[in-house]
Amino acid sequence: MPYPLGHLTFFVLLLFPVALYGFAKAFRQGKVQRSDWWYFLALLAIGSFFSLFPDISAVINLILYGARGDHCTIGSFPTHSLLFSSIAFVGGVIPGMMMYRQRNKALAVGVFAAAASLFHLILDDIDDGIITYLYPLYSEPFSLFPLLSGGPSEMGILYYGFMVIVGAFSIVLVLLMAFLSLRYLGFGFRYDPFRREIR
Repeated sequence: MPYPLGHLTFFVLLLFPVALYGFAKAFRQGKVQRSDWWYFLALLAIGSFFSLFPDISAVINLILYGARGDHCTIGSFPTHSLLFSSIAFVGGVIPGMMMYRQRNKALAVGVFAAAASLFHLILDDIDDGIITYLYPLYSEPFSLFPLLSGGPSEMGILYYGFMVIVGAFSIVLVLLMAFLSLRYLGFGFRYDPFRREIR
């Protein structure tokens, strides 16, 4: 499984480049004010934290048991699951509300945080990690990327084809979640500085 630096690198190079590009372009044109840096750095910090969020169990197990423990579960609860990654959504909404003071913008920050957390699962899955996506409905780990762990002759052509399509769709869906939420927050290919709506 990728190390923390690998997850952060993939986050910055795959999920955050739209924001980087738009913000850098606006900065070169002199359109970025001091307050705009706060939004940019806060989103970078939120995304970076939640790109590592499923591995928080390693830190918790280290504190509780004093040794390097399992990094995929806290007790019997798997952290590499869609259920646990949904916590990232709530964890993004809270700072989003503090930053923007608008519900829709806060929800967009939550979607961005969830996308960063889900991309962690995808990277671990590609690297043949133990991912229990559907916990608690289905507690056995499975891979969305059988192309790397087995072929159609081993799995059956229909199952193999279905899983390849689902795997590719999951990558596209997570990228769209990240890009569209960033665009809604003003961090698209063209940076739109945040202005509070007057009510």
